[in-house]
Amino acid sequence: MKVTTKIRHGVLVGGVLMLAGCAGTPPPERELTAADLSVREAEEADAQQLAPVPLQEAREKLARARQAVEDEQMVAARRFAEQAAADAQLAEAQARAEMAQTSLREVQQGVQQLRERALDAPAGTGG
Repeated sequence: MKVTTKIRHGVLVGGVLMLAGCAGTPPPERELTAADLSVREAEEADAQQLAPVPLQEAREKLARARQAVEDEQMVAARRFAEQAAADAQLAEAQARAEMAQTSLREVQQGVQQLRERALDAPAGTGG
């Protein structure tokens, strides 16, 4: 094999490898969209107030995912986006659980007040 043939072969192989690298993993658009939606849903569930830690973690991981896309690190971007969605879903669940607990306490207070009124009411007055 001549030297020029070896050089052409090397350039060809290098070019193919470069193209393969460029055509690698596509950006995780679906995962980014899902993470963004999950963060918004958590915010709407008042997670900023009721579950701030997992919401902040979700926001940070979503930002990391977007940065990884810019850095063309699609595997890392997908991983961060999936983690962001999971953290946001946790934040939403915690916020909704806290709201449910608050509602339960309010109902229990109302029931207790009704019981006290019923016990305090004279018999036969009808309420």
